[in-house]
Amino acid sequence: MVQQASTERDILTRIQDQHDLVEALRSGVDGRVLTADDAEYAEARTPYFPIRIGKPVAVVRPKHADDVAIVVDAARRTGLPLYVRSGAHHAAAHSTGDGLLIDLHSLNNLDIDVAGQTAWIETGLTAREVAWALEPHGLAVGFGDIGSVGIGGLTLGGGIGFLSRLSGMTIDNVMAAEIVTADGRVHTIDHEHEPDLFWAIRGGGGNFGVVTKFRYRLATVPQVYGGPLILPATPATISRLTQACAEADDALTVIPTVMPAPPMPFIPTEMQGQMVIMAMVCYGGDLRQAEEALRPLREIASTPVLDMVQPMP
Repeated sequence: MVQQASTERDILTRIQDQHDLVEALRSGVDGRVLTADDAEYAEARTPYFPIRIGKPVAVVRPKHADDVAIVVDAARRTGLPLYVRSGAHHAAAHSTGDGLLIDLHSLNNLDIDVAGQTAWIETGLTAREVAWALEPHGLAVGFGDIGSVGIGGLTLGGGIGFLSRLSGMTIDNVMAAEIVTADGRVHTIDHEHEPDLFWAIRGGGGNFGVVTKFRYRLATVPQVYGGPLILPATPATISRLTQACAEADDALTVIPTVMPAPPMPFIPTEMQGQMVIMAMVCYGGDLRQAEEALRPLREIASTPVLDMVQPMP
């Protein structure tokens, strides 16, 4: 299903300079258009990891997909580079530059079908915001392991997180999407409507368009048994953890990192700075079986550095 942006675009044909472009965007989109003259501009152009900060001609905060289409069309007509920001977590700071920046944070609507266990979720939301909106219904989407990540980049990147072994990667649970392609058209795609494009955004590559919302399949997860399990890092404990994870129930996901123990107040002082296995654990199955599922992990070391695995939302 394809639609042309509803706003008239003839004004874009009269762009002579950056001033004309900004005025055209401000008259054409329903969302906000920020430039260096606006107080919010500095924050809007700065990514989560500020290793590189661009100076975009304008930062556009769209209200809907038609706004995004107008900005995409403007970038195509002017030849300006186009940057797209969801959570802006990318360590290479790909969501900043000197062209046009679409800041999706303003696209934050969420429509949950509790009975059907699906939801249409706009890509300006973060994993934390979505998780807390779904939690009262006992439902979840398996995102990554950091709540402040935007769901747009995370989903298109695959999405490996605490429910991956239980319900697959985030991208495995995408049923449909709304996307703006380079010609400035808005598409609603799924397995039946433009299946090639739908295939493309689910692992076929990158730069196929700007996704403005996803329809997700939701998992029934009323509660989990999870938290950090920190173990001494030795060749033996690392090997045992690898084996235990390979043999674990599919409801158990473990994200381990071998690292120096951080100076956190709940970590014994004598262990801080020592190499440990920081294992983030999540069991999403029947909680009556959680203790047995976790027993092989807890038996890896006679004395764990820290065990905070417990029932939680």
